[in-house]
Amino acid sequence: MPVDDTLTAGQQALLKAMPAIADIQLPRVRDTIAAANYLDPARFQAEIHSVFRRVPVLAGPSAMLGKPREYLGIDITGVTVLLTRTKEGVVNAFANVCRHRGMKLCQSRDPVGAPRIVCPYHAWTYDLDGRLVGLPRSEIFPGLDKQQLGLVRLPCAEAGGLIWVGLDPEHTPEFSSVTGELAADLDAFNMKNLFLFDKAIFKVNANWKLIMDSMLDSYHVTRLHKDSLARFGVDSENMIDRIGPHIRNAAHRGNFDRAQISQLHSEMRKMMVFSYIGFPNGILVVSPHYISLGVVRPVAIDRTEVDYYQLYDRPPPDERIAGKMREAFDLMERVFAKEDYWAAEMCDQGLRSGALKEIQLGGMEIQIRMFHDAVNDCLNAAVAK
Repeated sequence: MPVDDTLTAGQQALLKAMPAIADIQLPRVRDTIAAANYLDPARFQAEIHSVFRRVPVLAGPSAMLGKPREYLGIDITGVTVLLTRTKEGVVNAFANVCRHRGMKLCQSRDPVGAPRIVCPYHAWTYDLDGRLVGLPRSEIFPGLDKQQLGLVRLPCAEAGGLIWVGLDPEHTPEFSSVTGELAADLDAFNMKNLFLFDKAIFKVNANWKLIMDSMLDSYHVTRLHKDSLARFGVDSENMIDRIGPHIRNAAHRGNFDRAQISQLHSEMRKMMVFSYIGFPNGILVVSPHYISLGVVRPVAIDRTEVDYYQLYDRPPPDERIAGKMREAFDLMERVFAKEDYWAAEMCDQGLRSGALKEIQLGGMEIQIRMFHDAVNDCLNAAVAK
């Protein structure tokens, strides 16, 4: 079936507001953020409880489970999660924990193709809907009711080509924040049908918000990335709005031409960049030929893991195109590891020296304030209850 790549009304509004490159007027704004927001252990614990345990959290792209009858495991802020795709194509999320003795069921971050999940400890067996379907020597468990010992289900939604999970089995988050306008925007990019070319995991010695910050400012692009990505961009007067707690952004590429503005994503991605911050932990950037998706997973106050996925419209048709895709992936892997995440680590070290009480923000970093405001909204809502 042909894909309708018409931009949504919200995307078109941002696009039409973008000035010609010659008319760019960078915002003149000053702001500060307290250094303690990155350093205070009590605040970090509050963020885990009031943000990551209360809102839908991004687990990854739909393409991470690209086929029916697959499953994989992922750890998010101390919660070990099992994701499955049933033979009907439905995604489920469970605690990745056997109901027998608490064994972690799946240790694989890569999809496992199988209709059953077998515990590696005592071989208790579950189907992809989480039902306990078998156990060895069942006679030694008198009165055991298999229907009562299915996997612990976690709230889950698949929308806009992304898989979102609620990490508290006793609390279902408001999934409408990710299934409405945000999902419609991502559907315009055909996210739900993209091909996962490759993925990487980055281990970063920095507070998770410093990593989000690194993706939120346009000030660094032509400076930190002067030897890599700077040639593709300009100091852009970004068009920014909110979709609930999420941030939608449109930025110029160096070849942006207002006379060529179109309603088609396939045409506009060649001369401008749409990017999204999927609150609280998703980073999505649309490049001319692929989409980059980052999933940020806090591990400790000063340690974070980032899953990077590079997604294309289709698999490579030949070795030459496969080589070009590999070059693009290798470039982004270097850019993140050696530039963005290196900068986050150096900022974390600098702030932990105690030299600063606050950090400075300028007009090309206003998205950072927007993101921190969304975090603060969650913390304040928890206090108000």
